[in-house]
Amino acid sequence: MFWLWFFCGAAAVVLLGVLTVFLVGRILRYRSYTVFLPTLPPALDGYRIAVISDLHDRRFGRANRILAHKVLAASPDLVVIAGDMHEPPHDPQPFYDLIKTLASKVPVTYTEGNHDLRVASQGDYSAHLSKIASCGAVLLNDAQHPISYGNEIFLLCGQSWASVSQGRSFSADLRYFTLLVAHDPMQFDRLSTLPDLLISGHVHGGILRLPFLGPIFAPGNGAPISKRFSAKYFFPKYSRGLYYQGNKCLAVTQGLGFSVLPVRFIPPEVMVLTLKSGEILNNS
Repeated sequence: MFWLWFFCGAAAVVLLGVLTVFLVGRILRYRSYTVFLPTLPPALDGYRIAVISDLHDRRFGRANRILAHKVLAASPDLVVIAGDMHEPPHDPQPFYDLIKTLASKVPVTYTEGNHDLRVASQGDYSAHLSKIASCGAVLLNDAQHPISYGNEIFLLCGQSWASVSQGRSFSADLRYFTLLVAHDPMQFDRLSTLPDLLISGHVHGGILRLPFLGPIFAPGNGAPISKRFSAKYFFPKYSRGLYYQGNKCLAVTQGLGFSVLPVRFIPPEVMVLTLKSGEILNNS
């Protein structure tokens, strides 16, 4: 009788664990932060940015309507797409539909990640980028885009994956408040000149987070499975939330989609940043 109860209890624990992982990976949530920046122009105080990244062709409702509704419900002034949204052989149309829905209501920018480049091996990458632009997103792969808001102008910049992976710096007019989108958050350590705010994704929140240990894994950047157990892929320095260097800030979203297997141990999120002028407080 003891062993019967033991095995029943063990089975219940396993079932509860599986159910918890299933639900955690499918409940879309907000993660909101107030970003304090001493360099922020007064007109941008209270400016809201919704950040989405690492969808990996996952769908939240038909044509991603659930995801679009979640983003727009945050009342953002800008939507930043920070890479790894589509890759073959999946159908890109739900991603295009998401951009169309968002861009019909609010400005949207797109910066590529490493997985996005897999389109190039399967077809015409330039056509894919043109489609993204035709859906309403401003392309920020090694480009900058001035945005007028109130009586201020700030610069929205982005780096291609080639620039990110090779650690290239970026140039911007330092007279203006500058926001940079780069898929890999390690750019925060690589760049010789930092923007006022850097937005990244890529790390999926560390894929798995454990008490006292924190984030466990970083993505392998395309490395084969046999090499992903290298020490450099464990315990990523930047995984989610806000990080500061002086008066510069890095914001990392834990993303939306799956990595390798259709399982998430960390909830998919829409990151919402509210910019505030004033003393730096790290609320990650």
